[in-house]
Amino acid sequence: MTDARTTRKRARITMFLCLIGVIALTVFRHFPAQIPATTADAKAFGGDRAIEELRHFVADGTSRAVATAGHDAARQRLRDRVTELGMSFTEQTFFARGWNRTAVEMTNILVRVPGESSDHRPPFVLLSAHYDCVQAGAGVGDNGAGVACALEIIRALVASPAKNDVLVLFTDGEETGLCGARSFALENSNWELVGATVNLDARGSDGPGYIFETGTNGSTHSAMLASLNVPARTTSLAAEAYRRMPNGTDFSVYLQGGRPGFNLAFIGSPRNYHTAQDTIENLDPRTMNQMGTSALALVRALSSGQSPMPTATEFALWTPKTSNQDVRSAVWFDLFGFFVIRWPAWLSDCLVIASIVALFISLRSFRRTSTATLIGAIIGCADVLFGIVIAVVAGTLVSLVFERSGFIEMPWPIASIWWADAALLLLGAIATLIPSRLVARHRLKRRAIACASWDAWFGGWIAIALLTAAIAWFAPGAVHPLLVPLVTAVIALIIARKKNWLTPDWCACAAGIAALLVWAPLEPTFADAFGLSLGGFTALRGGLIMIAMRPLGDPAV
Repeated sequence: MTDARTTRKRARITMFLCLIGVIALTVFRHFPAQIPATTADAKAFGGDRAIEELRHFVADGTSRAVATAGHDAARQRLRDRVTELGMSFTEQTFFARGWNRTAVEMTNILVRVPGESSDHRPPFVLLSAHYDCVQAGAGVGDNGAGVACALEIIRALVASPAKNDVLVLFTDGEETGLCGARSFALENSNWELVGATVNLDARGSDGPGYIFETGTNGSTHSAMLASLNVPARTTSLAAEAYRRMPNGTDFSVYLQGGRPGFNLAFIGSPRNYHTAQDTIENLDPRTMNQMGTSALALVRALSSGQSPMPTATEFALWTPKTSNQDVRSAVWFDLFGFFVIRWPAWLSDCLVIASIVALFISLRSFRRTSTATLIGAIIGCADVLFGIVIAVVAGTLVSLVFERSGFIEMPWPIASIWWADAALLLLGAIATLIPSRLVARHRLKRRAIACASWDAWFGGWIAIALLTAAIAWFAPGAVHPLLVPLVTAVIALIIARKKNWLTPDWCACAAGIAALLVWAPLEPTFADAFGLSLGGFTALRGGLIMIAMRPLGDPAV
């Protein structure tokens, strides 16, 4: 009895210390690195120079909504700045529906930056950013920051040319229905020269830049990200989620045209998005520097012919794919921004199947030598599934109270407040424990084994394995937050069979640490992406982390 309680205590202390460390690392790595006061290297992206570009572009502080005086003035400033950089440009004028639902004239601006290659043969990289904005504000983040980054990238490419030509497209009418990108892809002959795309956009004012969407082959895209190790954060989970959402950016048009590429944006402080608070005072320069540095690295790599950019020979015989289903071909995520971990999607399927088989084989083996029973495992499985339901329901109810009571002002459904997100995470963790603790107390009264024993361990992870299998089938890019803890738990289980001293507590500790390492970097992203409007999902995340740490939260024997 004493030994069990001592082991439980030590495992809990270890888990608590790891939790504090992971939270500290998450907070520290969430904010982009400081930019130097000056950038001496002319061929590098200069965050200080990009900020000055932004100040000039949004100088009048008025809206750049289409068919407004501010829109026309911004377009002229953009023309003048491109000319100052020593580049010529072409314009594509077209008519499309504006904010008042009537046809208005819009203009795309295209700049061709020559590369160092002498033949200038396609395919070329297309760097894209829209220069219009909504009527509500000055659109500094969305998308003045993208325009400023593109201008600074032009300057860097002039100072140190890429391997091949780069097309820089400033699109118009993105906010009124992706009008500029659609017109370019359908009516401009330069579209036929494009082999890959990099798009810049924003849905907030700060936080890290994210490569949240890729092109038609997740395997080649993730391989490039892993090799370059760009400062922007990335995960296949975001790509899986975004392609199921009704949202769209200019990149959506390029993706429909089958071009490979990368979509970059920052989404921190989403309450500023599409409001009068989208100002230069609220924009974090570090965020802009990170996105621009990442975009320049991607442009240079693609221009040099690095896959997924097709070669000139391939491009001549190339039929662009018109589907993005190949995004399912790989799983990838960055670990606190240090490096990118990736594997093919088929490996996820193999690991899930192997984990389920190992759990059932081990359960049968333990039934012969320990107190674990099949009924106990079923109860443990039911505990987890029921706990998940409780967490989702509780989180949904609380978020509804937040929204409808006026206790928290939410100008947008995506608005997030850190303490409210933290409260929902804690609520989910506590709610998930309710069924297991009730069952454990009942069994303790009957002087039976506690839910913290091996039967509950097996049951809980069988439930997680089944959930992981479902995600691997329907959304393979989103499988790693559950797959990594699952595989860790199975490995710990195998070790436990050979080391009698390894208890369920230490197995839970190992799986919990793995869950924290995978989930923690994603939490700020989830909060900014989904906000309080999806409180049930927020609570679910807290519950899943707690489930991984079972049986640490259950009563001791």
